[in-house]
Amino acid sequence: MVWLVEKKIFLYILDMGYERAEIPIRVKFEFEVAEGSFVPDTLTKETLYNQVAVEKRYPKINRTSLNRAIDEMVDGQIMEYMKQCGFLPDNSHDEN
Repeated sequence: MVWLVEKKIFLYILDMGYERAEIPIRVKFEFEVAEGSFVPDTLTKETLYNQVAVEKRYPKINRTSLNRAIDEMVDGQIMEYMKQCGFLPDNSHDEN
């Protein structure tokens, strides 16, 4: 068993309809790998972005919805990273 800690910066695209903004999200995540595979339920993550700047630029933004959308994007990016590293199976080549 090995614990891996990764630090990445992902870009979240905030589409306001009239404007698109790229929000850099600093992410630190760690997880356990056993026998070359990700161990479910071991993933922990911390995200950080400049909420003050986003709220200042877009004062009517719903912070809860934004945080949920950022979490979903970050989760997807982490899973994609783990597939690329071979810790998760890549199901994109499965035949139907």
